[in-house]
Amino acid sequence: MGSFIPEEISLIVSSDPDAGAINISPDGSQFEIQLDDEGISIPKDAINVNVSVEESTVWWVIPNIITGENDTFYIFGDNDATPAVPQLFTVVIPQGLYDLGGLNQAVGAQLETLGARTVGGSGEPLPLISLTPDAATQKVRIRFNYNNVYVDFQPNNTPREILGYKSEQYGPYVGAPLSILAESIAALNQVNFFLLGSDLVNKGIRFNNRYNQTISQILIDVAPGSQIVSTPFNPAKCNAQELAGSKRTNLRFWLTDDKQRNVNTNGEYFTARIAIHYMRPMVIE
Repeated sequence: MGSFIPEEISLIVSSDPDAGAINISPDGSQFEIQLDDEGISIPKDAINVNVSVEESTVWWVIPNIITGENDTFYIFGDNDATPAVPQLFTVVIPQGLYDLGGLNQAVGAQLETLGARTVGGSGEPLPLISLTPDAATQKVRIRFNYNNVYVDFQPNNTPREILGYKSEQYGPYVGAPLSILAESIAALNQVNFFLLGSDLVNKGIRFNNRYNQTISQILIDVAPGSQIVSTPFNPAKCNAQELAGSKRTNLRFWLTDDKQRNVNTNGEYFTARIAIHYMRPMVIE
């Protein structure tokens, strides 16, 4: 067997259009890059061709409340102006990444803006409802602060799924204040990790029994609103022998969650530093 020399091709890719990204999807999860005439060219007699992602960055701002999908609470109760005439308050939450405390604050602020009742018999300022955690069960409790208040989770654009409630109306109740525990565990954290995919490879990393051209897993290890900088100690090497003897001038990349769903990057960009390794035969003149 002849001698071989290790070779490496490195490239940094970014979904930022100012950096050259093209054909960016509306949600920001997919983009392409067009290389110059040289492109990526690997000799046809190269062996052990593999692709690895040595570093990647993703902003942890993927919204769990999405405009038009799950951003609306329908809450019936008294208003401050005419307490004897209850009404339906349609509370629309701005798109964003919320924990339970942040979501509770947003609901309360919107109810106050809409003129919903905020002062109880004791004079204590309370919104119509409050969202509180039940640590023992990892479920959410809706606290009804006044009698004859109800929350309607039947419309499809409510956040019932991430809060763990069914498609039904909760209330009206008497004997307030009282709390109703959700049927299911809260799913505010809808993304457990990210997957970076690319058409650089035919298969990529196996995910259980599937190949989806995944080239890297990106773990979430920062607080919401922060940037993830993933530098795996031992990055996965994806077999890409099909690149031998080929020339690539157009590459496509995409970001999904752990359920292989395209993510909404909320206007932020993601990047990756990629290395293509291979062995080429040594030619002795």
